[in-house]
This record gives sequence, structure tokens and C-alpha cells, in this order.
Amino acid sequence: MGFMALKLDISKAYDWVEWGFLEAIMHHLGLGEKMRRIIMSCLQSVSYSILLNGQPVGSIKPSRGLCQGDPLSPYLFLLCAMGLQGLLQKAEMEGSIKGVAISRNDP
Repeated sequence: MGFMALKLDISKAYDWVEWGFLEAIMHHLGLGEKMRRIIMSCLQSVSYSILLNGQPVGSIKPSRGLCQGDPLSPYLFLLCAMGLQGLLQKAEMEGSIKGVAISRNDP
């Protein structure tokens, strides 16, 4: 049996994590409501200050994404990856998508 490695460039993926998807994955995996609320409040309490010529002029509150460098972010990203894997497997089983054969003898 042969093996294959696949490398994906997910360097900007942290910026595009949808909070609703993450919350749905945590719920699906059985994480309690209290813990989900704590995690979501950590995500939603982030704000970015805007500096113009070195002076603060306001702030922006993001509506998606994970903060790189936050100790919790890699674990939350793994949850999203697990959710994506589950969605892909379900779509394949339903016939919505089809795998790619690498050689003639592969399924």
C-alpha cells in the first residue's frame, strides 16, 4: 500500500475562521454551554487600536478570525480543521464530492 503526503498553505487561515462555525463545532463535539460562552467571550473581547500619525483615533472589533500568538488559538484552529474534515467526509459519502485517484490501482 502506498502513501501520499499533501501540503496545504494555511498561513492566512487563522484570519478567516468563522466564529459561528467554531461555536457549532464545539456544540457538536459536546462542549458544555458555559465553556462555549467563555471561549466565545475570549474571542469576541478582542479589539484593535488604530493609530494615525502615532495617535490613537479609534478601534476595530473583529467579527471572525483567531489571534495568532494566543495560547488557545491553535486548539481552536484544530477544532475547525476537525469540523472541515467531517464536512468533507460527509460530502464524499453523500456523493457531493469525489476523491482523486493518484494512480490506476488506487480507489
